[in-house]
Amino acid sequence: MKSLTLYLKRNLYFMISLVTVFLTVVFAVVLLFVLDLGKSVSQTSVGFVYLGSYERNAYEGVLTPRITQWQNTADYELSYQEYTWEIDLNYFAFDALQTAVEVREDVNNPAFFTLSQANEDLLYQSLTSDLTVDLIQAFDFDALLSDLTFDMKLLKNRKLYELKDYLDPSLSTTVIDTLSLDQIDPLIVNELTEAFQEPLMIPANERFYLIESTNDLDLSNEALSVIASALQYLTVKTPVEGYIFERYQDLPLWASPGVNVRILKLSNYDFSFFNPLQEALEMSIEQTAADTLVFTLTGLPLLTTYEKDEVVGPTIYYQTTFIDNPLLDALTPGVVVTDTDTETTYELEVLAGTNGYITYYVRRVTPLGGTPSEIELYSEQTLPINRIVEQNIVVKE
Repeated sequence: MKSLTLYLKRNLYFMISLVTVFLTVVFAVVLLFVLDLGKSVSQTSVGFVYLGSYERNAYEGVLTPRITQWQNTADYELSYQEYTWEIDLNYFAFDALQTAVEVREDVNNPAFFTLSQANEDLLYQSLTSDLTVDLIQAFDFDALLSDLTFDMKLLKNRKLYELKDYLDPSLSTTVIDTLSLDQIDPLIVNELTEAFQEPLMIPANERFYLIESTNDLDLSNEALSVIASALQYLTVKTPVEGYIFERYQDLPLWASPGVNVRILKLSNYDFSFFNPLQEALEMSIEQTAADTLVFTLTGLPLLTTYEKDEVVGPTIYYQTTFIDNPLLDALTPGVVVTDTDTETTYELEVLAGTNGYITYYVRRVTPLGGTPSEIELYSEQTLPINRIVEQNIVVKE
């Protein structure tokens, strides 16, 4: 008996702990059954609206105010070039009944909307009122509606649609500008027509380098200069910016002011600019005569109007160069005689002088419904031609 009492005293704390653990387990089991805590949490929802804590007959009342708030705050837009148009989701009516009926338990469910024909027409008008006829005719509005309703079913908060994704692909060949260059060396004409069986691509939203873009064609410097000069002219009527190039001081026969870029690969004389458009441009080349090429720039229609203007700036005055000619006298045809008390001067103009000038090439930009503005793209200096005069000064005795 004494040994049993001693045993119990020594193991009292162990037995207390064992009883405590047993009671805790029993208590937990009771809670699980009585309070139903073993049931998994419902994952039922419609988009961001959680329905797991509601009975099915309450779904419509829970969904309607939340979806209405979402329609008023969601940011859906259609974009083209530098323009965006808001897509008003309130043209769509939320179908609370169908949405509630279609709800499946423990999954994220879609929301359902309806669009009346009258509201569809209003939505179409709001998205096309600023577009040109060509863009409207090429616009697949039904495809946009399909994507729009799909995203609305998921209750996405923000979505940007690119109009170009819903346009007929043939619209990308719209002519932006053309240029005909003649008096080109026929060998250069052949070199370019053989090299460019396909148009030259100007990638979207990046800086273009002519030498790099044509590196695999192994073109001569003059052939590249012809292409660069054509691009210089053609891209003025686009939003292309940041021109970097060198000019000819003595123009080739095919070049002219504003069509004047010199390429020297070894000297790194390149032609470069940045294309800010979200779509590519293309330049094609067509031979129309032995010494003539026609360059055509194509791309998607531009909503902003770009016009070219040339502004003549400061005059660069010519100098007069005098050349001594002792053979001049009063009998020389065309001679001008100036007589003073001390000397007689005979002058004959060999070459008339021509003043030079600086030309600023300006782009006039007119945005949709906006005020025109002008941007100076680059300038070009036309050097003066000095006047040359032969002169004979005879001192009187």
